Amino acid sequence: MSKTITLNLKKSLIMEAVKADTYQRAQADKSLDTVANATLAYNEAAGDETYHERKLLRLLRSGLAKFATMMNEFVDPESGSLSYSIGKQGDDDAITMTIVVSDRYNSGLAQPLSSLAEDYIVYNMDCVWWQSFKSDLAKDYFAMANDTLTYIRLCLAKTAPSASSASYDQVSGTVTQNP
Repeated sequence: MSKTITLNLKKSLIMEAVKADTYQRAQADKSLDTVANATLAYNEAAGDETYHERKLLRLLRSGLAKFATMMNEFVDPESGSLSYSIGKQGDDDAITMTIVVSDRYNSGLAQPLSSLAEDYIVYNMDCVWWQSFKSDLAKDYFAMANDTLTYIRLCLAKTAPSASSASYDQVSGTVTQNP
């Protein structure tokens, strides 16, 4: 037996989060010296320029692939599968991931799992974005992504197995004489 987890994320919210993170840091750098750091701040902040959008889309796909790869260890080995899509079925903003897991998966953790998946993807995107500007900041985002994996794994813990209807008193053995 198995269950299917369906995670529904929004590409626009993930992109907005990365742009907000980079903008906030760029503004902090700019505030140190508005004249000298203006160009740096402009280039650090992920914007709506075509090449930024294409890079962010590539980072989104990479982050999603990393998340899917990590989830693979929790796929039900007998009937499980994992699939994801970006912008399918007429909704360019939709990211859908389906994961077939053991029927002992705690279904109440699907919502936290989806929020943590989004965080993981954002932190991965931030990490790669900052690698070319500030490698120490990239390391911080890498650490946050790895910390998020801890909570993702907690969301995928199995519940206790169901008790059998049989009684241990029903277990017996007999000996017969062989001719």
